[in-house]
Amino acid sequence: MSFLGSTIRHYALALLVVALATVAQWTLAAAVGSHYPLIVYFAALVFVAWYCGLGPSLAALVLCLVVIPLFGSDIEGSFPNWSTEGRVTSWRYCFACLVICLLGGSMRAAQRKAVDHARRAEHALEAERAQRERLRVTLQSIADGVIATDSSGRITSLNPVAETLTGWSTVDAVGRPLADVFCTVDTAKHASNGHPSTDVLKASNAALSEQKELVSRPGRTLTIELRTAPIQDDHGGTEGVVIVFRDVSERKRAEEKLRTIEERFGRFMEQLPGLAWIKDIDGRYVYASEAAAKAFGAPRPELYGRTDDELFPPETAASFKENDRRALASGLGIQVIETLADDEGVVHYSIVSKFPILGPNNTPMWVGGMAIDITDRMRMEEALREGDRRKDEFLATLAHELRNPLAPIRNALALMKQENDDPEVVREARCLMERQLQQMVRLIDDLLDVSRITLGKLELRKERMDLADALKSALEATGPYAESFEHTLDVDMTTEPMPLQGDLTRLAEVFSNLLSNAAKYTDRGGRVCVIARRVGDEAIVRVKDNGIGIPHEMLPRIFEMFTQVDHSLERSQGGLGIGLTLVKTLVEMHGGRIEATSDGLGAGSEFIVHLPLLAGEATPTPPSGSASPRGGQGGKHRILVVDDNHDAAITMGRLLRRAGNEVVTVHDGVEALETAETYRPEVIVLDIGLPRMNGYDVARSLRDRPWGRDIVLIALTGWGQDEDKRRAQEAGFDHHLVKPVDPDVLMDLLAALPSIPA
Repeated sequence: MSFLGSTIRHYALALLVVALATVAQWTLAAAVGSHYPLIVYFAALVFVAWYCGLGPSLAALVLCLVVIPLFGSDIEGSFPNWSTEGRVTSWRYCFACLVICLLGGSMRAAQRKAVDHARRAEHALEAERAQRERLRVTLQSIADGVIATDSSGRITSLNPVAETLTGWSTVDAVGRPLADVFCTVDTAKHASNGHPSTDVLKASNAALSEQKELVSRPGRTLTIELRTAPIQDDHGGTEGVVIVFRDVSERKRAEEKLRTIEERFGRFMEQLPGLAWIKDIDGRYVYASEAAAKAFGAPRPELYGRTDDELFPPETAASFKENDRRALASGLGIQVIETLADDEGVVHYSIVSKFPILGPNNTPMWVGGMAIDITDRMRMEEALREGDRRKDEFLATLAHELRNPLAPIRNALALMKQENDDPEVVREARCLMERQLQQMVRLIDDLLDVSRITLGKLELRKERMDLADALKSALEATGPYAESFEHTLDVDMTTEPMPLQGDLTRLAEVFSNLLSNAAKYTDRGGRVCVIARRVGDEAIVRVKDNGIGIPHEMLPRIFEMFTQVDHSLERSQGGLGIGLTLVKTLVEMHGGRIEATSDGLGAGSEFIVHLPLLAGEATPTPPSGSASPRGGQGGKHRILVVDDNHDAAITMGRLLRRAGNEVVTVHDGVEALETAETYRPEVIVLDIGLPRMNGYDVARSLRDRPWGRDIVLIALTGWGQDEDKRRAQEAGFDHHLVKPVDPDVLMDLLAALPSIPA
């Protein structure tokens, strides 16, 4: 729109100039005549061509050619004068005017172009100045240091931050090599290295980002992060480098501090006696100790970011998540017991503390967990509970087993009172009481053996023997017991010798136990089989029955202390549950082994004993009795009985008197010494646990007196451990008998002593 207006104005100006030239020509003609009619129009055309350009000057020329003839023939050389000279003058005039128009238009166009170019150059210069100013203001305002170099690596500019960090002013730094102003040290190698601009200048279009140590002009060392990039010209060439860097010393110190804290935290967590982990609020693991990662079955890089649902079976994951929810809801944390199966399927128990970890706004952001494996403790507690249960069962069984023989003894005593004149009733009652008393003695002996096993003091008196002797002894002892149940007892024993180094009494006890159990746990009228064979250097004895059998789950525990297969009330002779433990111990002490087999309840059972044999045939030596230190022939004796239990002392005195002995009874240690001094007995049957002076002290005191050195001292006591026997021997006792003693054993011992002289 402005261009069109300018053109119209130029044409209008051309018309105006021609009009003014015409007026001037008229005025000039009136003053000087018509001798120079074209001078004014020449001047007008020159002005129009110079000022308005080619188009308006041509239009002005046409107007001039139209107007000039209007002056008439008086004007020399005017166009109406068609003489030859006039025509030549007219054409020269037209040609000159045309040249003037062309030259003026060209000059005008050139001038306009020059003006436009100058104006554009000025605008470009202004834009460049503005851009530089904006860049300067930007560089002044940013928080990073900026250094620019030329293509040779010399500094061209620094912003104020760069001046502060390097310690160099722009005036001092410009023109210097970058190495003088920007001195860096590699943080990893802690050594001065090449400058970052070098690689960028070589690579032309590369950009490097790294962390270095900057040594400033005052000598301070700063940790900086820098990015170096090339400055490219319009043709893609590199004309310099720009380095943008910032001081990260504080951040590095904070990072180092944080790293130290994290390392300390990690070491602390790794030293915990258990597992430790942290989850975010969505249940994703963000930290786990090495022990926890191992227990969870995933390395830490694979564990982080995963949830319980992705790691564990559904039931386990649901339990873990529910406990996490409870911990978050509690505000303070909870303590629970959780279970987790390992790769082999073994379930481990852990006591787990779970607690919320608060974020900046005191809102729970994580859930922490710490676990300690208590599997062994749980198993021990279970074993203790099982032990307590079995102990209670044992005590109940012991009370039951002790009452069982006491009941018939009490009944027999009542019968003897009522039928004292009937010899047959008295005999049967006496036999009954002897059997029941023997049962009680066996129970007590078993208890003593269990104590010896527990203390590791069970000892064997081994000698060369034949296993058949132990089997025969066991069969003699248990045969009547089996007959009382109306069982059939089948014995199949090899005739080959089975020599071994063993304790005849203990081995007989082994097979007596097995035979008693077979009879006890077989319904009336059953069958019990004993098979003994020699297989190479080993004797194998099988005790088999068709009784109640053993449940499969009980077979691994059948030899444990206090274990009983049948707890039913129907079996009143269930025993204490210690017989098989004793059997196993005795067999193993002889270098053998025992195993139990059964097809289950109602299918009977079989116990197989393996014992190592000696090479060659056995030459068994019968058990040697206790040799009397006073050897001689049996007869009547002067005896002092000392026991604080009056009933025991009185009954023992009567038994000894009925055997033809002279007997005096007393009831404490001091009285025993006083009586012995006046009575001078040959034999003293002495209890150990006496009032005022115990039996050991009495024995020592007697041995210190000349008249007491030859007295036969027999300890009759309830203390029957090996340690008790040793102490009795050291105190001076000749023999040690354990209550309740078999009267026949005592009589045999007295019979070996010399009698009172007539």
